[in-house]
Amino acid sequence: MENSAKIIWASPQTLARDGIISLLDQEPDFAFAAIISKRDDIIPALSTQPAIDLLVIDHVFLPDDQRYLTMLKKIAPQIKVLVLSGIEYDEDILGLMKSGADGYIVNEANKDELVFAIKHILSGNTYICTALYLKVLERIAATDFGKKDHAVEFSPREEQILKLILEGYSNQEIAYQLFTNKRTILKYRESLLQKTGASDIGTVIRIALQQGVLN
Repeated sequence: MENSAKIIWASPQTLARDGIISLLDQEPDFAFAAIISKRDDIIPALSTQPAIDLLVIDHVFLPDDQRYLTMLKKIAPQIKVLVLSGIEYDEDILGLMKSGADGYIVNEANKDELVFAIKHILSGNTYICTALYLKVLERIAATDFGKKDHAVEFSPREEQILKLILEGYSNQEIAYQLFTNKRTILKYRESLLQKTGASDIGTVIRIALQQGVLN
């Protein structure tokens, strides 16, 4: 379809990969611009294919230098990136998200979860599948941010907002879920920064996780 999102899928060729691509290809909202089996083909594909909306890339194609995703986004600034990973893969998920990944999902995910993740990312949100999301929580909660002797009290509404931010929802989506407006959510975010003395909302979330608020 003319308005379908254009996707490049980059992962080693397997029967499982070809099967899931065949299923996704039946979705009217998606169109595969290229199916890539080697990392060396990713940059040429992004350079020659116009208006690619999403790159789905297997973690085995990611070099140790996490600036690789940043480089890809310089070549095609408009693209979103969804990383495929094995559940046992111990990559720095947060680092990848900071370097340009918009989503992170396990290779074993079924069609419905993949469709949801892709649509969620294409709408401008981030997505981490539940299995890997739990690993992120464990990693963040185990980090010492120097707040052990200075507990911060969060209201139930603040906890709700922080959980939704952590799950990748936008301010507008949070407002919709909590039956309020975007301006109110922005005020809560500003208040949380002042309360914790944090410079960004990510640090607020880490403080809350360390204190067991969001676990």
